[in-house]
This record gives sequence, structure tokens and C-alpha cells, in this order.
Amino acid sequence: MFARAALLMALGLKPAAGDCPSWGKPFPSNLAGSGKISFASLYDVTYYDQYKVVEYSDTLSLYASSHREASLQGTRIPPMVLYQCGTTKPTTSMPGVPSNARFFEIPVKNVTVGWGGPLVFLELLGVSQSIDLVDIRTISSPCMQLLEVCYPETHIPTSLPDWSANPEWMTRASRTDVVFTDSWGSGWGGDAAKDVPFEISFDPGSLSRAEWIKFMALFYNEEAQADHIFEQIKADYNALKAIGDQLRTDASTEYNGAQPKVMFVGQRAGSNAVTNAVYKTQLITDAGAQVVPLPTVAPAGCSFTDNTDGARMMSCEIPAGDAAFTAVLAEADSSLWPDYDPAKYRGFGTIYNVTADQVSDAFGDGSSVGSSWFDIQQSEPQQTLAGLMEAIWDRDFTSTCGQKYLWRVSNLNAQSVVGHQNCPLYSAQGQNDCQSLHDRLHTPPMCSAGNVFQTMTTTTIQSQEASAACGVGGALALAALVFDADFDYDQDLVVDVWLVYGVDMTGHGRNAV
Repeated sequence: MFARAALLMALGLKPAAGDCPSWGKPFPSNLAGSGKISFASLYDVTYYDQYKVVEYSDTLSLYASSHREASLQGTRIPPMVLYQCGTTKPTTSMPGVPSNARFFEIPVKNVTVGWGGPLVFLELLGVSQSIDLVDIRTISSPCMQLLEVCYPETHIPTSLPDWSANPEWMTRASRTDVVFTDSWGSGWGGDAAKDVPFEISFDPGSLSRAEWIKFMALFYNEEAQADHIFEQIKADYNALKAIGDQLRTDASTEYNGAQPKVMFVGQRAGSNAVTNAVYKTQLITDAGAQVVPLPTVAPAGCSFTDNTDGARMMSCEIPAGDAAFTAVLAEADSSLWPDYDPAKYRGFGTIYNVTADQVSDAFGDGSSVGSSWFDIQQSEPQQTLAGLMEAIWDRDFTSTCGQKYLWRVSNLNAQSVVGHQNCPLYSAQGQNDCQSLHDRLHTPPMCSAGNVFQTMTTTTIQSQEASAACGVGGALALAALVFDADFDYDQDLVVDVWLVYGVDMTGHGRNAV
């Protein structure tokens, strides 16, 4: 189906409307006519006999004022009506169909993926055969990297080298059924009627972000599969969280029963920042640690801002706020730095006396960087939590997953670089199993002791790639740091650095943020 769809797209055609894809699921009969279901106060789904009405909540209701399409800036995102293929398209005179709705025939046959957030959920559901167009430059999945090798026509950059919109991208995207974007217009396809903002970044919860698999499932009638996957991720996450609860008061740990202090930091626009987004602080507390408290009053050179989720953040100008930022940093046992730009780590090292041999830089100049922290990580909170617990608790905790997003830079041999060759369907002899990419079902890792992922009965291929992000070019970019700090205010900062795995897409030429 994928190869056929790709060929038709190249010819300027598309599969006939009303034809159900051979791999598609029927409308979920157990949900037909069941009424409204709310998901984390972020969107509602109302089921009728052969169609679903999806409405964004007030939290997600508006396109950003900076959206690429001027006519959408600040406007409300319309509701969507998803109707079963082979049935009559609903009209606004039918129950629950809003007058301003966008209509999509499901299961959707061919889609454009405008950014990395939605892509991993397509893999988890085993519906990659519907992907007709994707910008691979910032994608960290090994098998999605192999997709570009198998079907190079699927990859087109969303923007030109000067960051202006790529006309070819919009031409191709307009021929697909759906364009998954976000409210900022990432991957905007030029046709508002086909635009579906995938708003996972607005979800404040570390675990609930993984539940966005249920949003994606709506377009494929894969609700049962999504529930099955999420419930196992949730159970694994909660099992790890229970261990974190035990560790926080365990007198036998290296902290002697005290809670370690952890913070997320970053650097932007000439300032160092403490970034306390709710999902980040949840990861810290669920790991059994505590968040480093911010000062009651903004120190000299620093200011407070409120994140979109309501969390208090602090930004300290460089160099005016360096002393204040260092004082806050001094309170942390570990500091996490998710980012893609290795130059920032070198700058951090210069300011805080982290020597060059502590920060290994394997980044290639001129390359584009994608970070698994910004795509795959959101679908695997259990893996993220397990890795964070290993970083914080060291010898007092190990998981069955091992590290995927973090590595200690002071151990230069810990860096593991993987690429599209780490997809289980890759062949060193050039006989890649490209056909199986179409319906491959990615298996999420289970990280608590004795927990094994149980698959549903399915005809799709289950496989799990290496536990790290990949890049076609083979080099690994620095994506995020975890500093384990032990220092005095008047002493040099001594850190044991961890990084979050990122990817280097050599030759693609754009940085992901």
C-alpha cells in the first residue's frame, strides 16, 4: 500500500475516496454511539454510529499568533469529524456535527507528518504504511531513518536553507489526506482543511504525554491498540515511580535518607535559565528526588516568567545574572540540560569552569540535529524515568532498560552511536526488508523488573530497535546534559556530565528545537 500510494502521489493522484485501505481497521463497534470521552481536559471525542467528532479544549483551542499562515494566527482550531470510509460523508444537519468542522475519511490512507512528535505514535500503532511525506532531518527513530533509505521520495524538507517555506513540501502535502502539524504551524502544508495540530507539547504531564497515542489512534480506528499500549506504559511507569517513593526515604542510599535535589536548566537568548515545565518537575519527583526551589524574589540579573503550563521559570542574563544562577545551581545534586546545540555546552563550560575533557564533542559542523528528547522520549516516559533514576541514584538503582536518553560524558566510552542500520529490518547486504516497514509495530520498552510488553493479536511485525537514537550520518550530537554537581560557591564547578542522546542527520542542514 505504501509503495502504491507513493507512486500515485508522484503522478499527482491519490487513492479513490471511499475506498477503505486493505490494512485499515473497521469503525470501533464497541464505541459506536457511546457518547463523549474527555482526554486530560485537552480534547473531547464524541462517538456516533459511523463517525467521531473531535474537539480541542480551551487549553488547545487557538492557533499561535506566530503561525506561518497569517489567516490562522490567533484563530480557533476547528473541530474535526472523522467518518468511516465507505459511508456517506456526514453533514452539518446530522447529530453533533459542527458547522465549522473539518472532515476526514478514516482510516486515513496517506498522511504528511510535519514534525517529529506525531511520528513515533504512527510507529507504535503499526500504521507507518500511511506515511506519504515526512521531513526526516530531525527524526531520531532508526526505522524511520531506514524509511528514507527504502523510499527516498517520502523525504522533502519543510523549509529552504533560508528557513522560508518549501513550495515543493506544500505541493506534496496538499495531495495527502491529513497533515499533522502543531498550532505553531510546524510542517504547515498550505491547506487549512487538512491541518491537524498534534498538541502533545501542551500536555503538562510526563505520563499523559504518552497518552497522545489515543489521539493518533482516532484517525486509524486503532483505539483498542492504543489503550493496550498505553496501559502497559502506565503500569511500567507507576512501578518505577513506586521504587522512587521508596528510595526518597531509604537511609541506605548514598544520600542517607535525604532527597537529592534536581533541576532542569538551559541557555537561550543570552541568558541561562531554570526550566521548570510541569512534565519535567513531575519526572524529578516521580524519580524520588525533589525540585530545587527557586528564590522567593528574583535575584540580581534574573527575572521570573510563567510557562504555558503555569510553571514558574527563572532566566538570568549573561553575565549580569551569572552569580545568582551559579548560586541556584549550587543547590542541585543533578542538573539536566535538554538541548541540541553542543556550542551551548562549551559556553556553559567556559562560564562554570567545566574543562573540555569533561564535555566530549562529536558534533559535525554543517550537520542538522534532531533530538530523541523531543520526539521518541515523549512516547516513552517509563524509559525516561528509568534513565533519570539511574542518573540520580547511581548504584542504588538499575533498570532493565539501560540508558537511552542519558549518558555520562565523563565516561567517554559510554557513548553509543546507532543509525538506520540498527533498525531490525536493515540488511548489511543491501536487502533491507522495506516491505515490512509498512506495518511494523514498534514495541515500547518495559523498564521495571519482571515487566515484559504483551502484544495484541495482530498481523503486524513487532520489533524493537537499539536503545538509542540514530542518525544517517553516524555522528552523535550532544542533546542534553545532566550535571551531578558537588561544589562550593567560591570554588570551580565540578560536574559529572550526562547527555541525552540526539542524532546527526549529516547533510540535511537544519537544527531541530
